[in-house]
Amino acid sequence: MENNFLLILKKKDFSQLWLAQLLSQTASHMLTFALILHIYDLTKSLTTISLVIIASTIPSVIFGPFSGTFSDKIRNKKILTYTNILRFLVVLLLIPAADNTLAILEIIFLMATITQFFAPAELSSIPLLVTSKQLVAANSIFMTTMYGTLIAGYAVAGPLQALIGSKWLFLLVALLYLVSAFSVWSMSEYDKKEAHRDFTLSKLVSSVTSIWQSTRRGLQYIRSKRNIFTPMLKLTLGWAMLGAFIVVAPGFAEQVLGVRAQLAGILLIAPAGIGMLIASYLLNKHKEWDKNAIINCSFIICGISLLVLSIYSFYASFGLSLLVAIILMVILGFSAACVYISSQTLLHLNAELKMRGRVFGIAAMLINLALGIPALFVGGIADLTSPVITLILVALILIIYGTSLFFEDNIESESVENFD
Repeated sequence: MENNFLLILKKKDFSQLWLAQLLSQTASHMLTFALILHIYDLTKSLTTISLVIIASTIPSVIFGPFSGTFSDKIRNKKILTYTNILRFLVVLLLIPAADNTLAILEIIFLMATITQFFAPAELSSIPLLVTSKQLVAANSIFMTTMYGTLIAGYAVAGPLQALIGSKWLFLLVALLYLVSAFSVWSMSEYDKKEAHRDFTLSKLVSSVTSIWQSTRRGLQYIRSKRNIFTPMLKLTLGWAMLGAFIVVAPGFAEQVLGVRAQLAGILLIAPAGIGMLIASYLLNKHKEWDKNAIINCSFIICGISLLVLSIYSFYASFGLSLLVAIILMVILGFSAACVYISSQTLLHLNAELKMRGRVFGIAAMLINLALGIPALFVGGIADLTSPVITLILVALILIIYGTSLFFEDNIESESVENFD
């Protein structure tokens, strides 16, 4: 029998959506790390890393709830195509603005705003292209691609930027978005929701009150469904951990590991991505594993991995100490992916079709907030103390939270999970 991954990828529409994800996320990760390095070169200030992350997350607060409602009203294919074209055009603006830090931050804000509408449409498309029994495999493919592009984007951005320069790198990223738009455009009209032909951008702007009421119903729906609220909370906290680590990583690489910031992507992010790929494979192979138990255990493993990594200076003098740090990053990536994949799968399984756009729009908002809020505090804590103390604090929080989950009442799933 053919592997589930191959069977799903043989679906033309799914493979086209997957290709669009592959290209757009590679572009996004390359752009993110390249902009961090580029702005650092302009300002020679590590605090600008926080500014990049904050500029990327503010749009989620403003547009996050509305993006889900937008996805529920407009066909996903149209949203995905137009947002990719807009991102292509916006990235081109970085070329003339390459020497202006403020202009770059404004463009980052604009890019994040567009992406906020892209994310829920992409995630809401997955259940429309595969059967319920293929959801775990489909989510694994998308999460594997996310981690694979994270590895590739962060690993090549630094060396590529040094080789061809920031402006040529921006042009390459823009072209990736353009090809991604073409991939989505070539899909069939897979989204069978009502077309809403009378729903235009001008009417969207003029009916903010109506949209907010619809979003508020989405929030009420999430709060009323424990089997949606709980995995969304865990997903958000998992991404908060990532946000904290991104802020601390450059300083930790230079001050503790003793390597250049440009190598942080290869030594820290890439091993974590490998761990994520392993987790994706195993979760697809063992669909019968209890997802809530996996999430709870993974928080504790994340905390322990970070704790051991943070005290690197105590064993740095021993042989193969850097290899130990890399292995810890693999374990950290593995456990983090278990949180992300399992939580997202539970949301897909438990959310009603008519509410999925709003659920994932709100989820995208919370994830972006989780990435941005640590930038306000973690960077300051690291500057006042050290990256080591900051990582220890994050590790202890994860361990305490993961342990507390085992003392909560078991959540009875309201969805039918019938995997052969």
